[in-house]
Amino acid sequence: MNIIKKSGDYGWASGQFISPTYIDASSGLDIFVSDGNNYRVQRLDLNLAFISELKTNTITFNPEFQFNTPVATLVINSNNLYVIDNDNKRIVIYQNGEKPVNSFGDFKTSSVPLIEPVKMLKDNNNHIYILDKGYNKILIFDSFGSFIKTIELDNIKTFSVYNNKIYIVKDNDIFIYDPDKNAFNEKITLPVEYNNKLSDILIYNSEKYFILEKNKLSYIKP
Repeated sequence: MNIIKKSGDYGWASGQFISPTYIDASSGLDIFVSDGNNYRVQRLDLNLAFISELKTNTITFNPEFQFNTPVATLVINSNNLYVIDNDNKRIVIYQNGEKPVNSFGDFKTSSVPLIEPVKMLKDNNNHIYILDKGYNKILIFDSFGSFIKTIELDNIKTFSVYNNKIYIVKDNDIFIYDPDKNAFNEKITLPVEYNNKLSDILIYNSEKYFILEKNKLSYIKP
């Protein structure tokens, strides 16, 4: 693997980071980095050049929609940025990545409030899948924030979404969940060398699975 380009460094300036937690390219046009220790989400172009930042803990920002520690982001309908607000255990929606328009997932707005949300993805229907470590479940909401249902499986480590199927990692296996059938329909066992080492997974297509470990990225063909 060759490094084509690097961007950023440790720090507080534009394009710099302090222990970023999440990278999101769901818009297809740019990249959002959750830079929680800097209390912001940074937006970069596909060449990793800084575009803008969303930082809400200022005296001029509406307190109702502020966050200190953004955990992850997701772009819905091209221009709405959904942010996991770790401090208030909710999702805040920012139109054009700037203007707050709504929030959901806290105890005031949801019948199943978030406890410890750590990852957020979408399917082809713009249903939002949130891995909540507090429940050890994946919670499903529609794009308006209405709770739909949960996916339950013991010891969920992480998950990915591809072709409207949910790929859930438990131990050293990937369980494939079909939302339309509300059922698991397949299981794939990972190579033994990934046992207890995998930290995240990306199902790129049916022929390529990216595996992230502590200090290594690889891919396998199932």
